[in-house]
Amino acid sequence: MDTKEIKIENQGFIEQDTALESMRASDFDCYSAYGEVIDNSIQAHANKIFIHFKPRKNKSKDIDTIYFVDNGHGMDKDLLHKCLKLGHSSRYNDRAGIGRFGVGMTLGAIHECRRVEVYSKIKGGTWNKTYLDLDEIKSGSLKYLPYPENEDPPADLIKEITDSGTVVKWTSYDKQVFPLKKIITESHFWIGRTFRKFIWGKAKDYESVEIFINNKKVLAFDPLFFNKELTGFEKEPKAELLKPQQFPWQIPIEAKAKKQHSDVIINVSLLPDEYRRDTGSGGDSYAKERFIDRNQGISILRNDREVFYGKIPNATKLGSSEADIMVNRFIGCEICFDADLDTEFTVKHIKRGAVPVKELKDEIIKRLHPTFRTLREKIRNRRSERKRDAEKETEGQNAPIGISGTHSETNKLLKENKNQILKGDKAGKEEDDNRIVDILKPEGTDKEKSNVLDVLKSNGITIDEREFFGSDFLDIEHGNGYKTLFYNTNSVFFREYKSILDDIASKNSELAKEYKVLIDLVFVGYMMAESKIDPNENIDGSTFMNEIKSNWANDLARMLKKWRI
Repeated sequence: MDTKEIKIENQGFIEQDTALESMRASDFDCYSAYGEVIDNSIQAHANKIFIHFKPRKNKSKDIDTIYFVDNGHGMDKDLLHKCLKLGHSSRYNDRAGIGRFGVGMTLGAIHECRRVEVYSKIKGGTWNKTYLDLDEIKSGSLKYLPYPENEDPPADLIKEITDSGTVVKWTSYDKQVFPLKKIITESHFWIGRTFRKFIWGKAKDYESVEIFINNKKVLAFDPLFFNKELTGFEKEPKAELLKPQQFPWQIPIEAKAKKQHSDVIINVSLLPDEYRRDTGSGGDSYAKERFIDRNQGISILRNDREVFYGKIPNATKLGSSEADIMVNRFIGCEICFDADLDTEFTVKHIKRGAVPVKELKDEIIKRLHPTFRTLREKIRNRRSERKRDAEKETEGQNAPIGISGTHSETNKLLKENKNQILKGDKAGKEEDDNRIVDILKPEGTDKEKSNVLDVLKSNGITIDEREFFGSDFLDIEHGNGYKTLFYNTNSVFFREYKSILDDIASKNSELAKEYKVLIDLVFVGYMMAESKIDPNENIDGSTFMNEIKSNWANDLARMLKKWRI
């Protein structure tokens, strides 16, 4: 019987080229990928980190190269040779720092680009370089990580590096999602929030670090709005920081910790009154400059480095309605834990998207729920107080010209947003001014009529009630830069409307006020739709009606959003 010798080939654990290509489809986004390089610089005790985005020639929106430069303690040749090897880390499974698994920097890099070069220099040594290139690996020309060779990085990059440091270079950048300008802007915000405690010098075992993007310093952002240091808003008031809630949580056995429990610390703040402005102002330039409009989440920090920001899934008790979520932006919240609880916060190797396991999440929500509810009530009460004051002020300004306070809440809202609401007005003519003033002050002196005109223009849009002949239920007048809308109290519509409104008020006065504002805005929406059509333009009836309907829907939606935000 013939027997053949069977040759057994040794099989490696992975096919390098296909495995690395597959690993590009990870959970990283560009910002978390940048964060992995910054982590390494911080763990190397750098106190200066520079990020340089270089655009492609003639394509300013596209990234050609990114350099990450730090003045940390650098790597010797042996460590540099291994630094791009997946799974290798001089700090592997070390829970004392912000790294742990030894895959973050390489996975983050290949998620974004196809070639990574690393230069490093230790104190008293020279610059050496190694690299990883996916195209060379794919072609078979690169089978192993190159042993570092002596090579200097570009001189202009290392002018602030004296004794030691590291330069990481990303090229063949093929995974760009957003325009470069947006990436730079968002990187400032993301890095400033994620590494805020390191920028402040308040992270355990680390001194303060300065981070620059294209030579512009990254400012810290505190979602609690309590620490204003190095934020650009140092002179503005701080948030009210509530007493921290601290509770022990059992450390999983696999953490191999020397203790049984580790503390979870919850910090909650109430943004200053100056930041908690009136409904409708949440998206203006004041809010955006301070990132108040983006403060709708909970920050989770692992060893003082943020690993999650957003809404914790299924935490409806913290606010599920749109109204509650909008108010929550004025509440700051951060949860801090040590790396011994990585498993309990489901920390991933890329330090992105960590959220607590169900039992821990339930405990956190149980502690936060009453606090959030109380703070939302406080915010709304203060808003109502300011609203009443503003309504009285508007009513006081309107009273001398004969405008009642019946629609003062709507008049206040319209006055606050008049520039946006009146944008695109084509109907107002200066010759209409006297006619409108005469309606309000038919027997007034020139000075009284001038005062009426001043108040109307200050209001932008004024609503009131009048009794006049005819069946029309509304009288709309388009002035030059202002408008008036009067309900005809003698009309069938108004009598029915008033009857229903009084019935609602007898049961729920607050609901009646909201109903009145809603009806006011419906008619103001029509008025603005009408005003966007040039009265001198010759258009057919079908086009006119289509424009009215489209403008009405759009203007009403914008006003309702201003009312409810």
